[in-house]
Amino acid sequence: MSRRTKSVGSTGWMGPKYGIRIRRRVQEVDRAAKASYVCPKCSTMTVRRVGSGLFHCRRCERTFASDSYNFRPPPSIFRTETTEEK
Repeated sequence: MSRRTKSVGSTGWMGPKYGIRIRRRVQEVDRAAKASYVCPKCSTMTVRRVGSGLFHCRRCERTFASDSYNFRPPPSIFRTETTEEK
């Protein structure tokens, strides 16, 4: 591993051209996109990003839609019984 890009990680190719603030933002987005997340169905850390807003669990083979880079599990759907009066 190169010692030059230790603090900036994958944004080391940018150099000083773009400034530290934008490089840190890009680094946060890059880390979030490459991270593993907990699957809401099988509860394992096997959900990975496969496309913009698409996340796939490698264990239970389910695909979820979420934010572009960060995975937020879909909200739980509760069924409520309604009584209709005529």
